[in-house]
Amino acid sequence: MEYTISKTNRNGIILCSFFLILFILISGLLFLINTPAKIDIVERLIRNVIYLILFGYLMLAFFQYFRHYKRTILQGSILIIFIMELILKSTLFSDIFESTWKIVGLLSVSSIWIVATIVLIFGLIRNEAKVYPGMHSIRNYAISSFLIYVFSTTYPFYLNPINPLHTLHLIGLTSAIPFIFTIIFAMKLKLKE
Repeated sequence: MEYTISKTNRNGIILCSFFLILFILISGLLFLINTPAKIDIVERLIRNVIYLILFGYLMLAFFQYFRHYKRTILQGSILIIFIMELILKSTLFSDIFESTWKIVGLLSVSSIWIVATIVLIFGLIRNEAKVYPGMHSIRNYAISSFLIYVFSTTYPFYLNPINPLHTLHLIGLTSAIPFIFTIIFAMKLKLKE
């Protein structure tokens, strides 16, 4: 039985994706235009909460989609990816841990995110996963997220940036690309009668 979605939920996925694209582009461009001398932790916290609410809605949509097709490994991967994003966004600017422990924790969380994303990609590349509508879009979302992460963490080896902070924020603007595939995902789903 093919997965169906209500028009309200499909519009919610499209709106969340659209707002995430705008959110990433506007906040990234504003940072490049007017680089603050000091990062306001409250402002960063509010931005992270908004991001996580919108991102969480998309991950919930993916989770329900995989649950319908009884893809427990893919469900687990999506859940782990969301939890790791939650941890990364909540600990990014906290001074709870000492710097060494914070680095070890962030590296561990990033490693778990990478493994979960790779499992999601390989699970979606399998032949039987190609039958269902929307699986290609989720696969493209996962691949683009992974490639952007790899490039953003290794760009100093390829480029010799004059201003590493501006270069990192320019690369950060590309993190809006995966959300284009979530819009495509929503458009491919069959609506409930």
